[in-house]
Amino acid sequence: MPDKRDYYEILGVNRTASKEEIKAAYRTLAKKFHPDLNKDNPKLAEEKFKEISEAYEVLIDENKRAKYDQYGHAGVASDFGKEGFTWRDFSHVSDLEDIFGHDIFSDFFGRGSIFNDFFGTRRWGFEQPEQRVKRVQVEITLEQAYRGLSTEVAIPHMDVCAECGGVGAARGTAPKTCTYCNGKGEVQQEQLQGFGRIIKIGACHICGGRGKSIEHPCPSCHGCGEVQKLDKISVKIPPGVDNGTTLRITADKAAGKLKEDVYVIVSVQSHPVFHRQGSDIYMEKAISLTAATLGSKIDVPTLDGNASMKIPPGTQTDTLFRLRNCGMPHVKDHGYGDLYVRIIVHTPKDLTKRQRELLEEFEAIEMRK
Repeated sequence: MPDKRDYYEILGVNRTASKEEIKAAYRTLAKKFHPDLNKDNPKLAEEKFKEISEAYEVLIDENKRAKYDQYGHAGVASDFGKEGFTWRDFSHVSDLEDIFGHDIFSDFFGRGSIFNDFFGTRRWGFEQPEQRVKRVQVEITLEQAYRGLSTEVAIPHMDVCAECGGVGAARGTAPKTCTYCNGKGEVQQEQLQGFGRIIKIGACHICGGRGKSIEHPCPSCHGCGEVQKLDKISVKIPPGVDNGTTLRITADKAAGKLKEDVYVIVSVQSHPVFHRQGSDIYMEKAISLTAATLGSKIDVPTLDGNASMKIPPGTQTDTLFRLRNCGMPHVKDHGYGDLYVRIIVHTPKDLTKRQRELLEEFEAIEMRK
């Protein structure tokens, strides 16, 4: 993929950048190429926004980043569709909400804005606010992904504050009419554009749209009238699940603990030995020069214990061997993927005098052939 730019270059970070540095770089660039702030060339802004978001999707994810660092763009090609990265592959909507606010899909810049067009269901494949469901992330190991597991997931939700009954004011006090919006809960702003004026109406930033101001906030909810609570539900993760897989937990299957459907996004940790591509896994195995020259049998680690593998005489370094059905389980079908073992021939450094003589004798024989 020679035409694709390096992801680190796109975000302007070093290859050793931490997650915090990557997030900070994305935040800066996201604001810079925000479509509503680039009305002179919105098409270019949209392309830039998509490019930096693709880079962020890969580099902020440990598994995707490890594959990209080792194999380049080809290493993460299987994480996207045939057409490459699309907005349906972007799994960090919450990070965009942190940057632009929770009303990113509609009210932040007005319902008729360019920004709303980009982030609406028509273009990006995300839900509109009235369709939005909760998303939580669960992180598992590759071994857990191989076997599958049942685990508990904490689902946050907001509930009426028991301390103030949802009023937001401390006991013995009461909210007062907001003097900034005169109790309307909204304010309007005028903006000159060309030969006309644009009037924008938004929630009052003093009272948050309530029309009431609170001088003495409730110590439990800090004036918002709600507190966050956690409901724990059991989630069954099937064997073979891949990084980024989304599991839908419907409210009717959660034993009454959910008021709405929840999407559980599975994050599979990178592995120190195995590198996964779909249902296949790859690894490197170092062998001695003698084993490569004379042939041998070696033990190879798999996700289900060790497997024996035959090394034929004369095996060269970088030779790739295939162990059938030693990869990840197929989620939708029966059977398993394969394990690919890349052989690395270890060249000895510290030879004894006799070992050197034998190798020189062997080389002399080879030269005479």
